[in-house]
Amino acid sequence: MPRLSIDITPEQHQQLKAIAALSGKTIKEYVLERSLPDLPINSEMSEEEALAQLVAFLKPRIEAAERGEVSNSTFADIKQKARNWSLA
Repeated sequence: MPRLSIDITPEQHQQLKAIAALSGKTIKEYVLERSLPDLPINSEMSEEEALAQLVAFLKPRIEAAERGEVSNSTFADIKQKARNWSLA
């Protein structure tokens, strides 16, 4: 099975561990639930079907960007909002 590894500080690890525990999940369960979109995963899906799902998923975002509906938030702003939201 493929593995994913990220470097985080001991404090970030403890925060993640606590948040996962409060959710009744393991760190792995919590991270996977939060990081993967709520799309059905079907290993028997053809490439064409997978591409069609990707196009449908991205289409509204692309259209919004083409209309100029973009965020002026910096990466730091988004990161802070995510931290505040996850600790709420």
